[in-house]
Amino acid sequence: MMSSSDTRKKKEKRTYTGEDLKKALNEIREKNKSIRQICKEYAIPKTTILDKISGRRPDGLKKPGPEPALGVDGEKKVVEWLLNISKCGFPVKKQELLDTVQKIIRDGEFKNNFKDDRPGQKWFEKFLARNKEITLKNAEGINKARAQVTEQSIRLWFRELDEYLDSIHQKDILSDPRRIFNGDESGFALCPKTGKVLGPRGFKNLYQIKPSNEKENITVLLTFNANGDMCPPCIVFPYIRPPRAVVNSMPPEWCLGRSETGWMRGDVFFEYITNDFNKWVAANNIKNQCFCW
Repeated sequence: MMSSSDTRKKKEKRTYTGEDLKKALNEIREKNKSIRQICKEYAIPKTTILDKISGRRPDGLKKPGPEPALGVDGEKKVVEWLLNISKCGFPVKKQELLDTVQKIIRDGEFKNNFKDDRPGQKWFEKFLARNKEITLKNAEGINKARAQVTEQSIRLWFRELDEYLDSIHQKDILSDPRRIFNGDESGFALCPKTGKVLGPRGFKNLYQIKPSNEKENITVLLTFNANGDMCPPCIVFPYIRPPRAVVNSMPPEWCLGRSETGWMRGDVFFEYITNDFNKWVAANNIKNQCFCW
């Protein structure tokens, strides 16, 4: 078992160079200088010198591993996003993280060896190994009783929001109504319930043929800020490839979403926020460093 001092030494940043190590080994081997003296002179750990002298480790510095696909700073921002969004009650699933990294890579044109610019299981495991503050766990579901809206729960939510914004030095958002947004969606069934129909008395099996799949739906997402400005609505149609006539019928500033059933999904909402919403924010000169949603 490693002692606390060994662990601390392991975490310390290396200050010697490959040339320093080469000179130190040369002085020990050819000039018979004291290992203790050389370690002190070149600031090289004694265990490192002993490993090289004994042959347990080859001479030279251990090559560092490749940089993360997003770079050190880019990955740090992803970690901060994961931690912050979890604290807000919206933890990210593994596939959502991979979707996000894939989009960042494509938009930023990062060099990578991933298939279709998408990281896989190996990258995910190494990402967790590099960032110990992130872990994969089962989320606890909140039932209706716990999620019931009360005055106490609302006050608690705003208190936690205030504390969170203060922790990331963004409390100025609360004084800028243009940066406080609220969005809500409504679904319109393409195959509504049939309702009551007329038929012969005593005849139990009355059917009505429906023109479309009863699960198909059109979803409309409307987003406003506290200043009263309305973002372009997002319309989710039940098509992966919407017919041209449908696309042409939409006002040009509206946003198009696509899913098999027309229901809003996480990836559809993600595309809306990262593309259409952010574009609208930039066009309206709204500070986009951070928002309340």
